[in-house]
Amino acid sequence: MLRKLLSHAAIYGFSAQIPRLAGVLALPLITQHLSPVDYGVAGVVTAYYSALLVLMSLGFTVVMENSFARHPSRFQWIWRQLYGFLTSWSVLYGLLCMGIIYLAVPADAQEDRVQIALLVGIPMLFFVVTDLFGGMFCLHTQRPLPIALRSFLMGGVNVILTIYFIAELKMGYMGWFYASTISAAVGFVVSIYIIASQKLWPIFNFKWHRIRHSLKVSLPAVPHGFSFFMLDTSDRLVLDVLGTPVGRIGLYNVASNFGIYFSSASFAVVQAATPLYMKLYAQTKSIEAAAQARYMTYTLQLLFFIGTFTASLWMKEIFGFLIRNEELQQAYPLAIVILMGYNFRPMYMAVINLLTFHEKTNKLWRISTVAGIGNIVLNLILVPLYGFEMAAYTTFAALMYMGYAGFYLKAYKELTLVRYHAIWWLLATVALLVLAYQLREVEVWQKTVITLLSLGAGMAAFWKYRSKSPF
Repeated sequence: MLRKLLSHAAIYGFSAQIPRLAGVLALPLITQHLSPVDYGVAGVVTAYYSALLVLMSLGFTVVMENSFARHPSRFQWIWRQLYGFLTSWSVLYGLLCMGIIYLAVPADAQEDRVQIALLVGIPMLFFVVTDLFGGMFCLHTQRPLPIALRSFLMGGVNVILTIYFIAELKMGYMGWFYASTISAAVGFVVSIYIIASQKLWPIFNFKWHRIRHSLKVSLPAVPHGFSFFMLDTSDRLVLDVLGTPVGRIGLYNVASNFGIYFSSASFAVVQAATPLYMKLYAQTKSIEAAAQARYMTYTLQLLFFIGTFTASLWMKEIFGFLIRNEELQQAYPLAIVILMGYNFRPMYMAVINLLTFHEKTNKLWRISTVAGIGNIVLNLILVPLYGFEMAAYTTFAALMYMGYAGFYLKAYKELTLVRYHAIWWLLATVALLVLAYQLREVEVWQKTVITLLSLGAGMAAFWKYRSKSPF
């Protein structure tokens, strides 16, 4: 099972990350043509888009996952009705979103408001719902190659066009918006092919009792999904509301992007792991299956530790190589704090998938929504007192809550069959952050020695734990 997880994660990940890696390596070509204001405008608009996108699906992914696990012979009929309802909903909602984006564009980009609203709104009107159903079908039928092809094509087109629009045409922040919309259209072509080949066309004459039942399950999950916006991108909105200059928002956006790069890369693991967790949790009384889920979680957590600590240790050098702009390079310490926060995900997946399988979606807000609201409240209090840099530390704290609070929920304790010793993993994450931050300025040869020792210790821990596991 672990081999399947890693192989599928590799297919999902490499296809998406090869063009994304190319995009990261393209930073030296584009950053010299960008300013903190460009990053600030893009960051604020992206934050609004992310918030609106979460609400668009109405939480139906939870219903889709459960219907596939519980009704494998007729899940397509259920999905097609949900598809029809969401397609109808997306027309009205997409138009509303375009208006909100138009009003949200910062004053520094006022002359481009109409273009930005159109470029951001078009995918929401025409592409997003089809992409959702095509991707979910491939994910849960464990067909990673179509998802890999879509990710590769979208990423490749996005990178090439971003370089062309920003480095060649000198379009600044507008280059990102044009490249993103065009690449979304390319991804839609793959999604519609998946829908057509599987005859997964939407049913517009859907059964209202089915929709009402689905909404009862899905809507409580919306605040849970919205929490990722509140953690990943709401900081830029809070900074904007607090009157932080767009240039400083841009600096924070540069640092935050490195956490989001890792989050995007790790999403391949989430895509591959979710069906496996569901399969194990379907064996509701099996301690062996629960132990397998824990083994998978521990293995992923060790891999995350190795990746984030190594990247954080070398963050100064990474910024120096990729960001050819001295003003933007100042943000690298914040990137360390944000990146280490994304170690929350393996432990978080173990809890969330168990609660989701048992349709305890009305409990998810206690984890995710509380974390997101807490992040915003802390930002509103601390940023005016200590500066925009505090947004990175509040994000780390909120992500740690997100990853570990679920282990102490009564609903989780009633369902779980094995212990995860969550507090020790939390303390390990905090210790690694402190260590990486303190070592950020040491000499390159010292970082090389530390990296080799860390990789050796991580691999030794992994093999030792694997040798003790019966799975």
